[in-house]
Amino acid sequence: METKKLGDMTRGRSFDSAYGFSFAIAIGLLFFIAGLVITLTLGEGGMLGFVFGIPLLVAGLVLPLIMMRGLFTRNDVSGACPYCSAPIKTSDATIRLRCVSCSREVAVRDGKLCPVGEPTA
Repeated sequence: METKKLGDMTRGRSFDSAYGFSFAIAIGLLFFIAGLVITLTLGEGGMLGFVFGIPLLVAGLVLPLIMMRGLFTRNDVSGACPYCSAPIKTSDATIRLRCVSCSREVAVRDGKLCPVGEPTA
């Protein structure tokens, strides 16, 4: 078994979709609350609260959708069953599926159809 150093493991980390979703929701919530506070506190006396507060409210609602637009895409994966070579078409959101020809489980990894139990590289 190969051991990796701590520096090797942290160097390849990326901002994946779970962190991106949480970050987008947090930023949107922060903008929405800031806009709400500015609108309610400064908006009573004049237009200053509305000029800065309402755009922050709108940004708090729209910004998470803009930041997460990549999560709403879907890619089709098509290929041959690794067991019986029957054609299979599915989406990249599928983790495992059962081949209709041979009834064996097939995994979808990195846009490719792989036999279940094959080690990932």
